[in-house]
Amino acid sequence: MYLARLKEKQNSCRYVIRQSYAEGNFYKSRDLFDLGEDPSQFIIYPGGNGFYIDPVVEDAIAALGTFVSQDDLEPVFYPFLYPHIRKVIDGFDQKRHANKVDDDCYPSDSYHLFDRYRLHYLKMGQVNSRALNCVPDRFYAGLRHKSRDQIEYDFITAETILKPFELSRYTFQIFDLQQHFDSGFARSHPELLDQQRMDRFFVKTLCDLNRDEAFWTDKRTGSILHHHLIRYVVMYFDNYYLPLDPFRSFLREFMNRHRIHRPPRSVEVSFAESAQLFGVTVDVLKKMDGLALTRKYRKLAMKHHPDRGGDPETFVKLSEAYEKVMKGKSRN
Repeated sequence: MYLARLKEKQNSCRYVIRQSYAEGNFYKSRDLFDLGEDPSQFIIYPGGNGFYIDPVVEDAIAALGTFVSQDDLEPVFYPFLYPHIRKVIDGFDQKRHANKVDDDCYPSDSYHLFDRYRLHYLKMGQVNSRALNCVPDRFYAGLRHKSRDQIEYDFITAETILKPFELSRYTFQIFDLQQHFDSGFARSHPELLDQQRMDRFFVKTLCDLNRDEAFWTDKRTGSILHHHLIRYVVMYFDNYYLPLDPFRSFLREFMNRHRIHRPPRSVEVSFAESAQLFGVTVDVLKKMDGLALTRKYRKLAMKHHPDRGGDPETFVKLSEAYEKVMKGKSRN
């Protein structure tokens, strides 16, 4: 379940509890309960820091064939709780908002490229096309088993971390506008590119995405721009690139260079596994100096690199093993 925020006339909005469900090979969404303009009206406070959701919500959803509990409803109503109660809840459960990760992983290329671009920027501060296939499949776990509508509402929440001056650069990278320019500075300094030409490419890419049936798994009606894409039109045209600031550019590049993707524990490898990845015994790996290890790593990295047809998961594990063994040798 998730909460959808629908805009109404006169700048008002209403909230609807929705559910993603599987239909064939796709996930679609359906409405479960209309909360109106004020979801907090369904929260009951018996006293102290306690609260519960009005049983009328459970009963109405159960009537549709979906049975939910108070625990299921609590994350949906969490943003509308009294602030002091949210603080208490966070103190006991700091991982409340973390998505549960299933054991099954889908290949990274099974996700739409636009979703992968957005996720990379929001997690890493930039979109690096070479790195798209160099992260474990678990990196995209938050996109699984969800309808297009739910994915978009998740991105709406995630995009709130962006600062106003980042919005223009965000749209520039997630729509891959730099591919239309041959200039060497296109990726790092979009403010120096032909703005009118860029505008045309943005509109064309946006319209292509609007017509992309592989992207819209939910049923679409009409040919007008989908409401989930309107926010990107606003981001792009209502924001502008800041004047070239050498210090800000240096700071941003410094931060991006030091953004390190921490593989989950399932990706971390032991010393014995490291030796197997490098094709040597444990004793040989222990005696190997840093220079020999680096040469061995570079040779294997070229073999397993995704851009050369290698396996992304093996490449990630190899890189993790190299970093781990090198740190051990540095300490020794």
